[in-house]
Amino acid sequence: MELESYMFLGVTVALSVLGFFLKKEATKSAENDKRISTLEVLLAKNEVRDSERWKVCHKVLEDRRDDIKTLFAEVNRKSER
Repeated sequence: MELESYMFLGVTVALSVLGFFLKKEATKSAENDKRISTLEVLLAKNEVRDSERWKVCHKVLEDRRDDIKTLFAEVNRKSER
């Protein structure tokens, strides 16, 4: 009978240790999930900012291109006189 109680005690200690480490890993996993979701939000915000900056950049470049076309047309018109 004594051997069975020691075996039961050993199994319960092993399960307790296993449960402790599983809980610890679950906590780490939850923290990593929070970090990942925060990083995903930051990444999405940065992508939106970048896309807005690119839109503005393209608009400015198109405006400069139109200005250059106008200047060349003006120079060509004046050189033909």
